[in-house]
Amino acid sequence: MKFKNLLLLASSSLLVTKAYPGAYMFPELGMMSISTAGAGAQAVAEGAETAFANPAAMTELSSTAVAFNLQGMVSNINYTDSGSTGLFAGGDSSTKAGTAMPVASFYVVTPLSDKWSAGLAFASAGGSIIDYGPQFSGSLLLQDAQLTTVQLNPSIAYQVKDNWSLGLGLVAEYGLLEQNFAGHEESLLPPLTAEGSSVEFGYTFSSLYKFNHNNRIGFTYRSELNHAMDGDISTSNNGSTSSVNIIMPATAIISGYHQLNSKPALLWSLGWSDFSKVSETAIALPNRDAGIAREWQDTFSASVGMHYPLNQHWRLESGVYYETSPQDDPSLQYPDVPTGELWKLGLGASYEINQNWRMQMYYEYYYGGTPSIDYTLFEGSAAESTLKGDYEAAVHFFGVLFNYQF
Repeated sequence: MKFKNLLLLASSSLLVTKAYPGAYMFPELGMMSISTAGAGAQAVAEGAETAFANPAAMTELSSTAVAFNLQGMVSNINYTDSGSTGLFAGGDSSTKAGTAMPVASFYVVTPLSDKWSAGLAFASAGGSIIDYGPQFSGSLLLQDAQLTTVQLNPSIAYQVKDNWSLGLGLVAEYGLLEQNFAGHEESLLPPLTAEGSSVEFGYTFSSLYKFNHNNRIGFTYRSELNHAMDGDISTSNNGSTSSVNIIMPATAIISGYHQLNSKPALLWSLGWSDFSKVSETAIALPNRDAGIAREWQDTFSASVGMHYPLNQHWRLESGVYYETSPQDDPSLQYPDVPTGELWKLGLGASYEINQNWRMQMYYEYYYGGTPSIDYTLFEGSAAESTLKGDYEAAVHFFGVLFNYQF
């Protein structure tokens, strides 16, 4: 019984947050700069989607605009075991954990006067689905999970000068965590199911500065959101309450847009995410507390892209993106978040249907490298077990954004 209780505690400490490299932030879900791999998102300022990317840029829209996005997200996550021991031995030598999920978002911007504009974004900043299945070597720790976040982001912008605007917004984010983990009917521990939810509030601050008609720079800061996912953890025989602390870190991005003398426009972005705040994932259980040591580091990103008009209706778009890894130590990796450095390649095209409607089609290949895991449970005891393997992960984003300007 003592061994079972230890395994229960260890397993309940592994409530999932996200399962793709680069931790669990996805600007693809809200900023709508996928075709350029994020380059220029805070400086483009050409549609209602700027209500999320850079609220200050809403002053660039002379009339009410709305936008809606329909998106698909397909992940390919492959785990290859390289010699797991103890409780983690005997699973499949390779496991495919990728899944698919639909995504949608909505944006609206309206001028209030010649100086003031208001906007609303309904989107997400992160989320995931992963499904290892019961034959995964680490199935005692995790089988499948889903994290869903949705943000309601009202904002307001003020044009300080003809070439300078400021924006301020409120963020209300709902998070839902659902997972099955810690064994199966034939194992030492029966299946555990956990779920929790939280609503947290934050803010955004942004700015847009225009050097001239062809050159502008934008900046957005999004505050940290600290979720306490309160819910239940249960087996087939009993259940209890639990709370999981999930931090959506603060981010800051600066972007530029530069119309060249010829047709193309050059776009770029530099970003920072405060992942060093995620030193551990804290778990609260009845009569005990637990936690997963993360020791993540801040990440830094850079992207560059281009808009190339073909004619008055069609424009081609592309970009490339790189982000540093929050954690490279295999002993601190976990099945829930195998993190690594990121590369992204974006492709797309915009089509001006008429003077009111614009359609943007996009695709992005998101590559998370090959992070390794070397996680040990019950270290130094007779039951010491090590989950040892390698990941290869990629995500495909594709979809269409429609923008209507009245």
